[in-house]
Amino acid sequence: MGPRQNWLLAILTGAWSIVNGLAVTFRNGLRPRVTENYPAQRTTIGPRWRGRLTHLRDEEGRLKCTACLACQKACPSLAIPTIEGDDKKGRERRAKTYVWDAGRCLFCHLCVEACPFDAITLSPDYRVVTRSREELKFGLDRLLPPAEGGPR
Repeated sequence: MGPRQNWLLAILTGAWSIVNGLAVTFRNGLRPRVTENYPAQRTTIGPRWRGRLTHLRDEEGRLKCTACLACQKACPSLAIPTIEGDDKKGRERRAKTYVWDAGRCLFCHLCVEACPFDAITLSPDYRVVTRSREELKFGLDRLLPPAEGGPR
């Protein structure tokens, strides 16, 4: 009688487990969905989100960055390896080469806080996904928003 009782008990225990699993499945199947259909629908970003680095322009449409290197010195992860300015002096100087490596960036906001001219900010854009590490290096052409009235 012993082996037969264990066999029957195993079948009943297994059936009860299946019933409990199906109950959980049906109960959760009736709840509203909490996932997002990402590529088709963009998620809402909080106001303090730190996304992709963006350079700003002044009222005249010129680049605000004067290549003072304050952001490069403040960066703890060396995510801004290259900044070169033109030949002008003082506030008239503008960056002609600026490289931001998103693969190294900690998105800590220290570069934005260090900038004395409010020339850079971290935008709410969170789409920095690429297929290679080389594509994570952004130059000025990719860091600048389009000029006012220019093509988008």
